[in-house]
Amino acid sequence: MVDLRDLGLSSYEDRAYRSLLGLGPVSAMDLAAASEVPEGRIYDVLDDLETRGLVRSHSHSRPKKFLAVEPEVAIDRLVDTQTRELRAEIDRFEVLADRLIDDLSAEATVEERFLTTAIGTADATELLLERIAVANEQVAMVADVLTTEFDVAERGPDVLDHLADAIERGVSVSMLVPHDLVAAVPGGLVDRVEAEPFDADEFAVRTTEDVYGAFFLVDHVELCFQVVNPMERADVIGLINVKDPSLTHELEAQFHKHWEESEPFRPGE
Repeated sequence: MVDLRDLGLSSYEDRAYRSLLGLGPVSAMDLAAASEVPEGRIYDVLDDLETRGLVRSHSHSRPKKFLAVEPEVAIDRLVDTQTRELRAEIDRFEVLADRLIDDLSAEATVEERFLTTAIGTADATELLLERIAVANEQVAMVADVLTTEFDVAERGPDVLDHLADAIERGVSVSMLVPHDLVAAVPGGLVDRVEAEPFDADEFAVRTTEDVYGAFFLVDHVELCFQVVNPMERADVIGLINVKDPSLTHELEAQFHKHWEESEPFRPGE
């Protein structure tokens, strides 16, 4: 049997309401006997049920009589109450999260150099999405081939979701790829980057034939390199995440040079 306690009722309230459904108008003492709710608790239980809108009372009768509202009305009211409480709890968590981010960011120590790795396509993709999610200023992407193990149709929307969130935060997103790679992307993903928020000035795609391998620049100080199987160019073994400002600045300068010499991507050409 489904338990009404899942919708916020106590055990006594559950038993009292179920008993009322079968009894019709009844006094508190008769309900206590029928539901096996202790007589010392029955009035508090009925008060709570009436406050929740699950019970109506007829105060002019002696003794006072109580009647259960119809189940469809009662359940709707319980669900509405639970929904409001959950939304309030979500709002509280979001406010708490913002405060914690501010507090913890103020305490964070930025390492001059740091390196971490993710092995395998799934872990590499999750690491990349994580770094995109924390970008504040810039994400610059270079890729020369679609990897065999990265399912563009399946994971491509995840990447675009993270890039869209970044763009809406005001992060500049730039993609530099060969024209043939763009042509190999499923049409649905190409269509998406022509719509909001990818039509904003913060997003741009350019094509060139002079890039080799793949890396991602994040906020001018962080790099993500794909580790490629030396025996198979399209087989990615993992991802290396490096925080090294000097190395990043050097590669960023090269990125901008190639960017200026590249062609803006125009779908359909």
